[in-house]
Amino acid sequence: MPIAYCKRCHRLFNKGRRDLCPNCVEEQEQVFQTVRAYLKQNPLANLMEVAEGTGVDPNDVVDLIREGLLLVRDNPNLNYPCERCGAPTQAGRYCTKCAEELTAALQSAREDLTKRAGQDRRGYFSR
Repeated sequence: MPIAYCKRCHRLFNKGRRDLCPNCVEEQEQVFQTVRAYLKQNPLANLMEVAEGTGVDPNDVVDLIREGLLLVRDNPNLNYPCERCGAPTQAGRYCTKCAEELTAALQSAREDLTKRAGQDRRGYFSR
């Protein structure tokens, strides 16, 4: 079993399926249960209301969403800032606009690399 550093507390642990040590997994599960119970009672709460109502750090709530543990489809006001522009989003790291811009930039870079690779062939042969 590989050894890894916990991404939360930075302690060494035997890595299983997750990047968290067993202690942090237990803490995250408690946070998840607290947030989930609050959202069942307050389905229209936004991120700051959830943080204030549960005492959970807003970044921990966002981490639960990004890791797919907390689904926001039943909570329309639960959104968090895009990592690129800060606009509200409900899925992933980037808002729709930034995701589209990044996809277009990557596609353009790919096409440029493909063109360059085709032009750089000079036909060197070995004997």
